[in-house]
Amino acid sequence: MEPPHDSRQVANHVIQLARERSRTMSIMRLLKLTYMSHGWNLAAIDKPLVNDFVQAWQHGPVVPSIHYAYRPQGVYNLEQIQLVPELQANKMKSEVDDLLVHVFKMYQKYSDRQLSALTHIRNGPWHRTYRNGVRGIKIANELIKEHFKSKLERSRQTKKDEPS
Repeated sequence: MEPPHDSRQVANHVIQLARERSRTMSIMRLLKLTYMSHGWNLAAIDKPLVNDFVQAWQHGPVVPSIHYAYRPQGVYNLEQIQLVPELQANKMKSEVDDLLVHVFKMYQKYSDRQLSALTHIRNGPWHRTYRNGVRGIKIANELIKEHFKSKLERSRQTKKDEPS
């Protein structure tokens, strides 16, 4: 079993996808897309995508190493963001690349605020974990997996119910 990836490597990949598609990137978008990719990976293959825990911060789920690596470069348009240099050359397996491309496409139409609303959904992993004023609370991968697995099942059911 392949170990989880360095979360900054995954973030670098998401930034590259945005650049290839001429999309702007904010720190919020980067954090949300990485979290969602991690969740979909847990749901699909029962493995964490990133090697860090996701934490429940005031403004949603955050992978701290991504926040601290990229936040100093700005908040809103990270078009000129510098990738984490030691991770640039690392190639991701095609399955991971496919997952990140799929997640990027799935959520590209959403604004940063809409992505944030999706991560704050009632009874979702963040909502069930967050405690006002308490920092550093880890969101259990089991909660994240359960949430995204239910989204996957609903998606499959919807497709099954569509007329052929």
